[in-house]
Amino acid sequence: MFYEPDIAVIGGGPAGLMAALTAAEVGAKVLLLERDGHLGGQLVKQTHKFFGSEKQHASVRGIAIAKLLENELHDLQDRVSKIIAATGANEKYLLFPNNDLPGIYGAGAVQTMMNVHGVKPGHRVLMIGAGNIGLIVSYQLMQAGVEVAAIVEGLPTIGGYVVHASKIRRAGVPILTSHTIVRADGEGAVESAVIAEVDAAWNIVAGSERTIPCDVICISVGLSPLAELLWQAGCEMRYIREHRR
Repeated sequence: MFYEPDIAVIGGGPAGLMAALTAAEVGAKVLLLERDGHLGGQLVKQTHKFFGSEKQHASVRGIAIAKLLENELHDLQDRVSKIIAATGANEKYLLFPNNDLPGIYGAGAVQTMMNVHGVKPGHRVLMIGAGNIGLIVSYQLMQAGVEVAAIVEGLPTIGGYVVHASKIRRAGVPILTSHTIVRADGEGAVESAVIAEVDAAWNIVAGSERTIPCDVICISVGLSPLAELLWQAGCEMRYIREHRR
């Protein structure tokens, strides 16, 4: 099939949907490409209600926002002169002994298991990372009947919203700042993890190591952009410090 759109948007997640909508609203012919069998990207995993302004779909669940954006795009409705790459990101990982044991997942994988497929990842989870995703996924785990042993954060303060952290703490889950994971232990699968306090230079504080029994370690330490298509196309790639997150 041959298309002649004004703009091709690669990626049907929230960024791609909004880019396509914005272009279509001003009269551009848009071709939206998505490798999955559905639109929405990360929104499909988000069963919690978002907060903010009405324009940002406050009090609407992420799974519903994805459908709202898809419907808006259909209502507005090819050699390409412009391409927008909105291909999302990969979860970052951590290096520590035994980090390849079964039972160690990225937070996005845990959200997919629970919120998309309805599968519990395990019985007792140690969360690494206290950003918004780490906090939200911890709360979703508890709602699914999974015990969260603790949330471990290397920085001296949490990175997520206080409202999320407060819900976690009220449920009795400790959030351990200035801590990191030292190693995972287990025979054939995760059975426990050793954590420890770190100083300002990220050195482990001697004598602070302790073992946390768990059958799942969930890693939530940020994202790296999926820019392979742009690299392959020979695009000039630059890091803009002012846009860092």
